[in-house]
Amino acid sequence: MKSNFKIFFLVIIFFLSFTGKSFTQTDNSIIITVGNIPITKLDLLNEIKLIAILSNTEINQSNKEQIKSLAIKSLIKRNIKKGEIKKKNIEKYNNRQLDVMLNSASKKLGLDKTGLKNLLASHNLSYDGLINRFKVDLKWNYMIFQMYKNKISLNTIEIENKMNAFIASSKNVNKQDDIKSIKDKIVNEEKEKKLIMFSNLHYSNLERSVQIKFL
Repeated sequence: MKSNFKIFFLVIIFFLSFTGKSFTQTDNSIIITVGNIPITKLDLLNEIKLIAILSNTEINQSNKEQIKSLAIKSLIKRNIKKGEIKKKNIEKYNNRQLDVMLNSASKKLGLDKTGLKNLLASHNLSYDGLINRFKVDLKWNYMIFQMYKNKISLNTIEIENKMNAFIASSKNVNKQDDIKSIKDKIVNEEKEKKLIMFSNLHYSNLERSVQIKFL
């Protein structure tokens, strides 16, 4: 956790070198537009800090450009998703999965939710902002499922082959309940792969249609 306490100051140094002029926590000048959605310098600063914190990465001279690029791509992608979610009036998401995501983010840093909240606050970041960040992905996933659930087709022979291969490599699978559980797991994994494919395709089509301007 030691590196996380260095993130804020290193990010400020990074922005001073990036902009060539003073940068403050209240600088809300627009640097990118995604359709009609603005992205400000402050948005980018916060995204860089959040990426660094969640990945427990110390920003330095060797990785600052990579993290900046990752943050820009992340902001653009999330705003494209937000635009589509708003357009289709998507409000539903999986609450249980949101809790899983928050717990996972906390545990990766050796913290509980309260510890994560305090860590974000120490870097002038909002815990609610992180929740909203996760909600965008969860609402997007719900939307993709609703749009493409009837288009998911599974290769039954391939599933049977994978199931038989797994059973053959496992010594303790001999109950009917175990076999059903294995098959359900493989089916769910295959469905997830299909949904990821549809998600990527849908996003790629959107990305080509949205005007992105760097100001």
